[in-house]
Amino acid sequence: MKDNRDLILEFLSENRDRHFDQRDLKQKLFPELNKDQVKEFLYQIIDFKPNLMRVYNESNIGILPVQYSGLIDDFISSGGFTKIKSDIKTDSDIEKQKNKLDLEIKILQKDKLEYEETIREQNDRIRNLTEDLKFISLIQKYWWVILTCIGIGWSLGEILDKLGWT
Repeated sequence: MKDNRDLILEFLSENRDRHFDQRDLKQKLFPELNKDQVKEFLYQIIDFKPNLMRVYNESNIGILPVQYSGLIDDFISSGGFTKIKSDIKTDSDIEKQKNKLDLEIKILQKDKLEYEETIREQNDRIRNLTEDLKFISLIQKYWWVILTCIGIGWSLGEILDKLGWT
């Protein structure tokens, strides 16, 4: 759908021979709008590019006459306000997509940190279990040495007790 400002510019381009004011444009293009709304479109065009139309002095009763200028055709052929509006929307969509991706990146980074913390905790747990397993493995491997030492120690205690040295 064309921007209303482009409709005004196209109308001026088609009717180059005379000037129009907001009342004429309302009657020809925008019967559903009031004169002030049409005048606002004219002000928006003037604010965006002051030399795009020939703008005559506003009368003391608020009539703003405008006329075709040679800049209108190039402006409309390059897309006019419709393209500008579309570009702004596209830029806005790109910015929204960028923000969404930034949020996803932050969530993934947070998940990665949590995952790395979990891995560190699991590695610590594995290290502790490995140490416990080595200790248990040593006890299993040398249980007879431990029992022998206990037996020898007990026997020596009995012998020393009988000798009266304890």
